[in-house]
Amino acid sequence: MLKEALIVLVYVALVVFIISLIVLCIKLVGTLGKVDYLLDNITKKAESLNGLFNVIEMTTNRFGAIGEAVTSSLMNLVKKVFNKKEKKKRKGEINE
Repeated sequence: MLKEALIVLVYVALVVFIISLIVLCIKLVGTLGKVDYLLDNITKKAESLNGLFNVIEMTTNRFGAIGEAVTSSLMNLVKKVFNKKEKKKRKGEINE
């Protein structure tokens, strides 16, 4: 008698567990649909901003190129000044 009652109880628990899994899966499918819609919407908005990002990237690249040109010209100027001083020192040492 006790065995049959335990078997019936296990079967009822399994049926409840399976039904709850089915309900959970149905809710999960609905949630995944909403997430898919949200991701599509975000992707469209991000693609609309690609043009702006390209403009910003081009601008920063140009400023970087200008900065490199200014830096290299200043470095060349400093090298020329120091080379002239060294040449004058060398000529002074050779003449003495």
